[in-house]
Amino acid sequence: MGEGLLELKRAAAEVERLLPHRFEIITALADGTPIPAEALSEDHTIGLYAGTIPRKMRDAAAGFQEVEIGDFLPQRPGRADGESASGEWHLEYPPLRGVRFRAERLQYLEEGWWAVTGEVKYPASAVLALLYVTKQRYGSAQMLVNTELPMPLWIRPGAGGKAAGAVEAVVQARGEGRVLFTNIHSECPMEYARQFAEAARGYYRLADEG
Repeated sequence: MGEGLLELKRAAAEVERLLPHRFEIITALADGTPIPAEALSEDHTIGLYAGTIPRKMRDAAAGFQEVEIGDFLPQRPGRADGESASGEWHLEYPPLRGVRFRAERLQYLEEGWWAVTGEVKYPASAVLALLYVTKQRYGSAQMLVNTELPMPLWIRPGAGGKAAGAVEAVVQARGEGRVLFTNIHSECPMEYARQFAEAARGYYRLADEG
């Protein structure tokens, strides 16, 4: 077993102790196509990687900037009557309110469309847990957000902790009561992704829906 794969398994086990998710180590797509090792949560909202990040994020790497917790607005769960309620806190990134984007920048699509979301936020528990695990394992942690697209939040070791095989994490964005999915497979050929093209239409609000 390679050192990177072993480190991936160890990091996934630590995250599982902090979050209600179970991770699957994936080295090939369902059709047998080999891909770089990744660990995805059962709902594909969190991904862990050793040596690479998802290709869609790599394609949009120029839009990522380092941020701090203080750059996010906490969103408290609540009820319509204004009373507090138990539930998931989120961390919103206000500069992305009302962002318009092309769906093919987040998904593998041969023909995309314009979409929009009124907000871009991330589950606070996942963000804090991944920051904690990353800092404990590598001595430092940094967050990056894409300032142009509702892409996953990217958590990786800081400059002093980027040892070979170090694990990086991504957390899918949320907005308007839905997950704003980005394809977070480390690699995914169009031939494989084509079968999911129709389902992708339900991931985002079309820009002309008003």
